[in-house]
Amino acid sequence: PGVGVPKILTNIEYSQNALLRLEEPQVIYTLIDILATEDDQNISELPLNLSLVIDNSTSMAGARLDMLKVALREILQDLDETDKVSLISFNDFANVLLPAQSQPQARQIESSINNFFAEGGTEIFKGLEAGYEEITRFRTKDYVNHIILVTDGHTYGDEDSCISLAKKAAQEDIGISSMGIGVEWNDAFIDQLCALTGGHSQFVQDLKQIKEFLSDSISSLKQSNTRRVILDVLPAPGVQILSAFRILPESMPLPPHGSYSLGSLKKHKPHRVLIEFLINPIPATIDQAVVASGEFSLMRKGRDITIPFILERSLVDQSEDLEPPKPEIIRAISHLTFYRLQEKAQHDITNGNPKAAYQRLMNLSSQLMAKGENGLAKIAMNEAQYIQSHNNFSPTGKKELKYGTMNLMLPQKT
Repeated sequence: PGVGVPKILTNIEYSQNALLRLEEPQVIYTLIDILATEDDQNISELPLNLSLVIDNSTSMAGARLDMLKVALREILQDLDETDKVSLISFNDFANVLLPAQSQPQARQIESSINNFFAEGGTEIFKGLEAGYEEITRFRTKDYVNHIILVTDGHTYGDEDSCISLAKKAAQEDIGISSMGIGVEWNDAFIDQLCALTGGHSQFVQDLKQIKEFLSDSISSLKQSNTRRVILDVLPAPGVQILSAFRILPESMPLPPHGSYSLGSLKKHKPHRVLIEFLINPIPATIDQAVVASGEFSLMRKGRDITIPFILERSLVDQSEDLEPPKPEIIRAISHLTFYRLQEKAQHDITNGNPKAAYQRLMNLSSQLMAKGENGLAKIAMNEAQYIQSHNNFSPTGKKELKYGTMNLMLPQKT
């Protein structure tokens, strides 16, 4: 970086210190960290421009809405004077209960929350569109712009509109995160919505987790000193991205297309992405093979910066010449295997092969047990038995396994 541009550290680990000369394709993983330097950590955090978009369809009646109201009261009162916030409820229609503003007065907060009633169906696009419009009233380079969506149901016929809006939001440095309550919501759709914008999604079954999710999400956003990080990866000829997974700051599968919106960079927590490459046989004349080229772009207050990088490995003839990978990448790959097993079991069910799904989940259960993850191992075994008698996942078990194995990707707290 040039004079006056803060350094951003990058650290890249590989699953192999070299590639083998093979006559068949081989797989290599890279673990990429992007983190702020000590100098950059001294830059003040960006204020929030936040829109809370809350499902108030009929199914939210009772304890769900009551718990949300308690959480919202606290959150709205705890924001800083520089933060902007708006509150939207949606069912078949959207209702702006609190237009975007700084430090709403206590009576405004109380009035907006008292206007929450459960009624109607679920049309997520109506809520997202209203949240997006409130965010854009104050969208500048000096804010972290983020929509937090809370829903408990499937949306009807507007998924494509939501995805289009998410792509547009990503271009404008607006993130979307989501909390799905209960088992009726469409996790694949919500995950896609959040992954497109660098946000994250979470499954909440215990209503006590509602406040925790909202508080943790806002607390994490408050530690941002960039609006957004974009990671672009261009595989070399003969190389293909098989999968990509964001491990930090929150775990999230990424689409394997090579351009990733990762959300805002936190002061004390890196972005960590695990990418799996498939490499075709390499010509004998090459001693150093480029796996991919790429760049990080950081959208900051003031000057945006872009940092290029190259992923490359030398070639060796014998597997004995390979060194063991570092523990951090071994751990990431082994935990990705857990996530993959439940994902493949879901595909088995979709393809009409419950016996294969049963075997995979029994395998997953024994692997989780060996790692000391007894709670998740039991869920996997119960799901295997459920599949044996019902030829399908249970609605609860499917989400528990998916988000349980996804959260295992997070590094252990020390």
